[in-house]
Amino acid sequence: MAFAHFIARRILFDKDRQDRLSRPIVLIAVLGIVIGMAVMILTIGISTGFQGEVRTKVTGAGGHLQIVPLAQGDPKASERVRIQQSFYPWLDTVPGVAHIQIFALQPGIVQTGEEIQGVVVKGVGADQDWSFLKKNLVSGNVLDIGDSVKPQTLISRWMARRLRLDIGDTITIYLVKGREEVRPRKFRVQGIYETGLEKVDHQLALVDIAHLQRFAQWGIQAELQLEEAGRDSVHITALAFGGDRSYHYSWQGRTWVGKGPHALALPPGGDTKVTLIASDDGGTLPDTAWIRLQRPVPIAAGATPTLHVTRGGHGGTYKDYCGGFEVSLKDYAQLTKLDDRIYRDFIGPGLRTITARQQYPEVFSWLELLDTNVIVVIVLMVLVAIINMASALLIIILERTNMIGVLKALGTSNGQMRRIFLIDAAYILGVGILLGDLLGIGLALVQKQWGLARLPIESYYVDKVPIDLSFGPIVALNIGVLLVCVLAMVLPSMYVSRIAPAKAIRFE
Repeated sequence: MAFAHFIARRILFDKDRQDRLSRPIVLIAVLGIVIGMAVMILTIGISTGFQGEVRTKVTGAGGHLQIVPLAQGDPKASERVRIQQSFYPWLDTVPGVAHIQIFALQPGIVQTGEEIQGVVVKGVGADQDWSFLKKNLVSGNVLDIGDSVKPQTLISRWMARRLRLDIGDTITIYLVKGREEVRPRKFRVQGIYETGLEKVDHQLALVDIAHLQRFAQWGIQAELQLEEAGRDSVHITALAFGGDRSYHYSWQGRTWVGKGPHALALPPGGDTKVTLIASDDGGTLPDTAWIRLQRPVPIAAGATPTLHVTRGGHGGTYKDYCGGFEVSLKDYAQLTKLDDRIYRDFIGPGLRTITARQQYPEVFSWLELLDTNVIVVIVLMVLVAIINMASALLIIILERTNMIGVLKALGTSNGQMRRIFLIDAAYILGVGILLGDLLGIGLALVQKQWGLARLPIESYYVDKVPIDLSFGPIVALNIGVLLVCVLAMVLPSMYVSRIAPAKAIRFE
């Protein structure tokens, strides 16, 4: 064992000198380091956990970034964009991208009896990732996408309490388009959620995106109107809805021009099919509708043949449009990098990306302030540890003045003497840091398991103090505190250089 190490251990663990003044001082220093380390570990764990939890809620509610039309100016009302894109749905195969899904937004008003509430109606499709909302469901279930028989909606607990609603209740949502067009839609409350995010809970009601696609009339829907004009002829008129309403009608295989009505002769025993393609000037996807007319030959002579009518077609191109795409990433830290790459390499002209940071700037600014708080707490705790250790080390030096004088008289250099007391400081710090780790990690595990410390969710977005214990930050904190404090002890340890052997040997 090295000389300096041997002497340092004898100073700290001398069982024959239990009455030394330095012992309670060392215990106080160790206790201060223990408390400081526990506070720093809890501060880092709570800050990291809180930031991660709130970011998960923000990105879970709307994705890490959204791909929307350039023309969209109102964040609560979507402009149309074609679902068929070069990046959809395979964008989730790009490294770092977890999921992509369609969505649409439309402002609305919820009415129940005498209560009304303004909302943002969000339409979601069959590709919706329900993992976040399932985790935050208070009661009920998520939406059954595609169930047009019983229109459903998902509302927040805050909205349910305000409007006195429960699972199974029916509400009327007035969808608003522009300043004049308002249409009511009835929905059954399928589920109630609570995220803790005011911007989500106080506004968002989720429905099947098909309701918004039809209401917004982003696509064209073609129809054929049939009127009997006589025993052997009918009149067919073209109808179209949606788009920009400047329609063009194309009749496949016929010379007809325009909307009509157009006369069509129907011979007995014939099978006649008429196909219409409706388009507009705005570049909307055209829609197709057809009608088949069948007149079997009558069995009795002179009887009027029965006309059988069959209808079909594409059913409207509104379902080929959405309001945008939500993209979820595997790691929030890659947000800026992947946002730049997606915008540069994958989306075409007329589209842009909006990140979660741009949608919720106040939330992310608040989270960034937590990093400052963590730095302040760590600096203060390290300063307290340095002051405690400096006091303990100086008392140990003064208490061992006689020993210092003897060792110097025997030829021990000032450097070796400083090394002895720095090793003592390292021992004290090591014990304090180890015990502080045990205390801090223990308290963190208790909070993580049982959530004893609660928070008002309306103020902090979470209902209990979140903890994220990561091995890397704790190890870095331990090494950093040990190095900084030991280096800080170099200055008080230099006091041994001023002790003269002749005076120190007579020192009592």
